[in-house]
Amino acid sequence: MDFPRSSGKKLDASENSCRVINKVLIIDDMKSSKGFTLLELMVTLAVSAILIFVAVPSFVSFIRNSQMTTQANAFFTDLSLTKSEAVKRNARVSICASADSITCSGSTNWATGWIVFTDASGASGVLDGADELLRVHDEIKGEATLISNGDAYVQFTPSGYASTYTDAAATEIFFTLDHSNCTGDQKRVISVAPFGRVEVERQACGT
Repeated sequence: MDFPRSSGKKLDASENSCRVINKVLIIDDMKSSKGFTLLELMVTLAVSAILIFVAVPSFVSFIRNSQMTTQANAFFTDLSLTKSEAVKRNARVSICASADSITCSGSTNWATGWIVFTDASGASGVLDGADELLRVHDEIKGEATLISNGDAYVQFTPSGYASTYTDAAATEIFFTLDHSNCTGDQKRVISVAPFGRVEVERQACGT
């Protein structure tokens, strides 16, 4: 008796090997697509926390230092403007602490703001009479302080000297720009010499 023959083909060894390899690759792909393990996630979070702990204080310090630099430069610029206007106008020009942007406060606290004005008439260090308001600077933002070593105003003469230049006992006028959270050398000291030189220098906090 003749038996029906199968129409299927036998797979040779190479084809079987290919199928086995494909199955292994599929299983590996499925394993690799499962995402992070709990351990990997915990390690990632721990590293991120360390980076934040280290980076945030440095960033805050950088921002504060930039603000102090900006504020010191603004005050230095207006002191220099006062001097140059006195020379240009051939008249006395003053800068004083001001809390209302109109009058001099008479205070050694300059963080409230300041004004620059011609000071050829009336009382010295006071915006009155025919004096002209030249520049207004609002109060310093943030927690910074700006304190002078005793002067509520600075006046420059037409020669560019500070008005105290003729005083034999005249000394430099100092303004200290500080911050409650000052670190490193973020403190700034702005000085005006009797002969009119205006300078800014860094100083270590707490000194």
